[in-house]
Amino acid sequence: MGTHRTARAVIAAAVVTAITAAAVLIMGFAWHGSGGDRAQVSYNAVDMRAQMLDNGDLRITQVFDYRLESRGTPWRQMFQQYTLSSDRLTNISDISVKDLTTGRTYTQDDTVRSPGGYGDHGWNSECAGRWYIADITQSAANPEPYDTELDALTSTAMGEPAQTKDVEIGWNIPSTASADSMRFELSMTWHGVSTAYDDVVALEWEPFGALHTTPAARVSGTFTFPDGIGESNSWAWLHTGAASETTRTADGSLQFTVTDLPGGEYINVVVMTDKRPGSAVTRTQASKMKQRILSQERQEAQIAENDRRRKAGGRIVMWSIPAAFALILTVAALIGAKRACTQGRRTTEGLAYWREPPDMSPAAAAALITDVMPGVQGAVDDRQMTSTLLSLVTKGAVAIYPGSAAGYRGIDLSQADCVSVGQLIASDPRREADAAGMCTLVIMPRVYTDRAGLRLCRSESALLDVLLRASERIGLPVFDFGQMQAALKDWRQGYAWLRGFEDACNAEYQALRATVPVGVGARMLGGAAMIVSWLTAFIYTAAVGQVALALVISLPLLFAATFAAQVSPRSAFTAQGEVYADQVGGLMRYMEDFSEFSDRGVFDTVLWGRYMVYAAAFGISDKLMEQMERAYPQLADPEWVNVHTSNDSLVYWSARRRAMRARGGAFGMHGMHAGGSFSSMVSSSFSSVGSTIRDAMPQSSSSGSRSGSRSSGGGGSFRSGGFKGHSGGSGGGRGGAR
Repeated sequence: MGTHRTARAVIAAAVVTAITAAAVLIMGFAWHGSGGDRAQVSYNAVDMRAQMLDNGDLRITQVFDYRLESRGTPWRQMFQQYTLSSDRLTNISDISVKDLTTGRTYTQDDTVRSPGGYGDHGWNSECAGRWYIADITQSAANPEPYDTELDALTSTAMGEPAQTKDVEIGWNIPSTASADSMRFELSMTWHGVSTAYDDVVALEWEPFGALHTTPAARVSGTFTFPDGIGESNSWAWLHTGAASETTRTADGSLQFTVTDLPGGEYINVVVMTDKRPGSAVTRTQASKMKQRILSQERQEAQIAENDRRRKAGGRIVMWSIPAAFALILTVAALIGAKRACTQGRRTTEGLAYWREPPDMSPAAAAALITDVMPGVQGAVDDRQMTSTLLSLVTKGAVAIYPGSAAGYRGIDLSQADCVSVGQLIASDPRREADAAGMCTLVIMPRVYTDRAGLRLCRSESALLDVLLRASERIGLPVFDFGQMQAALKDWRQGYAWLRGFEDACNAEYQALRATVPVGVGARMLGGAAMIVSWLTAFIYTAAVGQVALALVISLPLLFAATFAAQVSPRSAFTAQGEVYADQVGGLMRYMEDFSEFSDRGVFDTVLWGRYMVYAAAFGISDKLMEQMERAYPQLADPEWVNVHTSNDSLVYWSARRRAMRARGGAFGMHGMHAGGSFSSMVSSSFSSVGSTIRDAMPQSSSSGSRSGSRSSGGGGSFRSGGFKGHSGGSGGGRGGAR
């Protein structure tokens, strides 16, 4: 693969991949930040601690970190709702609420305040800083008083008809428009939670029920057993469909973490301990439950595991299909690119020197050298136009003199000789200054009288037509490039003449039959692979929120696909093309190394004139002049230049620059761009003319995984994460804000 092409392909692939990576990360942040529809109230985090007491009750402390979005009306009330049931949770008492953000401990209010019945000042002064508990069995909108001493349910055994009540524990906060974080601690005791069987004591604690609607980014919990109960004589299971982790600490406590808990997903902790003599648990039932509970949990765990594997397998298949498709396309594109590079590979290190002008027009040579020598300086169309113009000079169709046309007023440049004009410029400082950056072009009389005798190729003839049309618009056969640019600025038909020149250049190059197209399939496959890689990145990120998949699968494939599409050469040389390539490549090398040859012979102005034409085509005009000056030091002598180079204006003006520079003349330093060649000055001036014509062209004419810690004892009931077991444990918590 060509070094320059490979470097460009790597850069292009890196840029495309970097832009896509940025888009993936932005989409990922948006997806995770909003979930597609951010809830107005959510939990940043919830931390819970439950201590199982000797009598089977639970002492619970929960810390809620609320996030409140702006909604137009202020937030004033937080709440948690629980379901009391005579067979699993008979009462809630010993309630306390503390604002951890401000350190304020709330006091109990016997009245439930409606947030909509107060203004901000009245609410903050009369209601804020108080908590309440109410019976909402009949209606949450019209709560009834609840007395924790008088309204508790009477415990009944499991399986008997149960009485139920819904209660709400709420607390009034100061009017708040929005908040990124507000932390509150709710402590309470749950009574009648456990049931003592003949062999075990069992309970279920459900802090988040299936009816809760407030999502939580992270929920952590610790369940602690009474003294004497440890890992060896207790069992526990975490039931949740969200991603979770569980572990057992040294004292036997259960710790769990649940991430990204959505609304409607429950957390139910099922606990069982060996029954100890003298158990203080008030609810008893004469039956053995240990094996039944173990069997039920094993069965539910297996069902959940099977369901999880089935869903995971389905996700993997859905993720793998587009990735596999992109991989196949990418591999095929890389294989095609390698074959295309093998076809298009051509070394330039062993090129033999070529001393004669190549068998093609300057315009064709300018196009061909781009394929032979990657990294050639200058745009192809600029090199084609400049070299063709210089070729017209060497063939006598036009003449070019330094300076503006106004500086030659009264002089017939069609009959003038270079030596006289050069001496005229050197004798007048004003003319030297005028020659600083402008050239004057002369349409020679022979163009009008004997054009066929000029033996112009198609591209030369087409460019001469452009110059003739410019002469007609200016009204004179003598004009400088500034006049030409001004005259062509609004020439809306000029693009057609310029296109005629470009078409002629293309036709001459195509007539060489030097190259054949290669790498079409590789570029098509690479483009298709890029599209599929983009689609997979979008699917992984925007549809399922798996940014990691996009980063580790889609982006590497995108990089490889872009590289394959960019590195594939567009053409390879034919057998005849190899011959032409040797000519232009060899001539370019010869020009660049000319001063090193000892057999270069006498100075031939005609040959050097053609050399300058093709040097312009190759983008090495300045290098050629340096070689010519080293090889022929006599060019520093103005008299020698006047005698030996006057028959070719290109050679003369370039040599004149060298001679005047050697003597410190201003014409040598400024008129020729401070050391640049005469061809370079022509190229700079004439390329702006082409740009002007193009600018005047009418617009229509332009072209969730789970990872655990250690496993537990106690019959292996502790898993590395929870599973989607049954819900319906004690409490069925659901909370929010209003």
